[in-house]
Amino acid sequence: MKISFIVPVYKPNIGIFQKCLNSLQSQSYKDFEALVVLDGPDGEAEDVIHGMRDHRFKAIILEHGGVQKARNEGFKASKGEIVSFWDCDCLIEPDTCKTWIDTFADNPYVSFVYSGYKFLDEKGGIASEPFDPYTLKCGNYISTMFPLRREVFPGFDESLESLQDWDLWLTIVEKGGKGLFIPGYAFSTAYPTPESISGKGCTNEAWLGRVKAVKEKHNLPDRPVCVSSLGHRDEGIRLAKLINADYKDVPNYKPNNYTTVIQVGFSLHPNRVKAHSSIFNQSLKKKIIFWTAEDVSDIHNGLSLKSLHTYADYLNPHVIQFVEDLEAKKVMEAAGFKVSVLPLPMVNTDTIEPLGSKILIDTTEEYRQIITCLQFSLPEFTFDFLTENKNIKEYSVLLSLTPERTMPFTVKRALLSGRNIVSNIQSPFCGFVDDQQDPGKYIEKMVEQIRKRAGRSTSAAVNYWKQALNPNKLTEVLK
Repeated sequence: MKISFIVPVYKPNIGIFQKCLNSLQSQSYKDFEALVVLDGPDGEAEDVIHGMRDHRFKAIILEHGGVQKARNEGFKASKGEIVSFWDCDCLIEPDTCKTWIDTFADNPYVSFVYSGYKFLDEKGGIASEPFDPYTLKCGNYISTMFPLRREVFPGFDESLESLQDWDLWLTIVEKGGKGLFIPGYAFSTAYPTPESISGKGCTNEAWLGRVKAVKEKHNLPDRPVCVSSLGHRDEGIRLAKLINADYKDVPNYKPNNYTTVIQVGFSLHPNRVKAHSSIFNQSLKKKIIFWTAEDVSDIHNGLSLKSLHTYADYLNPHVIQFVEDLEAKKVMEAAGFKVSVLPLPMVNTDTIEPLGSKILIDTTEEYRQIITCLQFSLPEFTFDFLTENKNIKEYSVLLSLTPERTMPFTVKRALLSGRNIVSNIQSPFCGFVDDQQDPGKYIEKMVEQIRKRAGRSTSAAVNYWKQALNPNKLTEVLK
């Protein structure tokens, strides 16, 4: 499988340009061509290309017409089944090309692949994120340089002043194309400057107009609400989809027209509070926080009263604040925060499967001895501890024990999936067990609740929580 690197060049830094071509030549994967498209005659750049003394590197000389025209012309001359539009200031990692080709070969349904990249001189990098057509419509996270299958290339829109990379990926996806995220970093590139293509297109003055041009071309809504989360990204994206909002990790990274920002999770931990607070540093009509069980735990256990009052005084006048349940409300109000109970909206789109005889455990270290006693008392059941690869639909009962006795996301997801709950959390259709009593009685009660609920129908619970977690309640708040 041949890959074509199309490298547009216009007044390059010759030193970096030479390193760019050397890095391509040093790739472990050898079946490639590099078509270097000079956007106007450049004798010094031509000398670098000819000095490679490698038949795979070819020069194409055009009249100056801009980078997008150079890329389109380079594509016409290319032969590879896979195509990458490479910048002349980028250094590819030695095995990147091989990783790309292997991934395409193993995933025939994939139209393009991508990952993160670093900036030269240790100036950080962009980690990118897993492919999701919804979040791609909210903003671009895929560099132009990542490879695509030849047959899906629609051509670069030469009328756009910038953000042609976003336009490219949107066009491919709208035609049914799919992307695949490869964790890690594929190359290093020069940090954008005011003179570079990225720098010119990404200035604060130009940004909104250029975003608008792409949105209008693709009929993308200019949404007034944006969801953000620095600690619960998946939950944030789910919420954004439910209420038809944008999702961005950091909404105010670039100028925007948002009137409302909703943060899922807001950590007051000293190492994280500055980043979480900075998301609200823009002019907004509404600022909303959904405090999570982890946030409540931090507030309950890890912060001084003086610090809590300082944060409460900062947030209370300006931010609408929600918690999952009454127990969380008690903790937050004791710390000085003005909160209301509104569980983070959630829906279940999966088919509810039959209940089995397995127990899924979601708990903290302080309850481990209790769990050991339960395992001896209930030999007829299989117990598993919750990890990322556990599918909640395979279990009959979720056993959730938390020191703060407030509802985590896993409990809500289990309820909507038709699973039974045994917990020290007092919520409708949760098999409540009071853990503030004699341990013997407490364990005996838990055994009784598990045996009672395992295999039991939960249709009433599912119907109740569908209503309780309906996104319409949040929509009314936004109105």
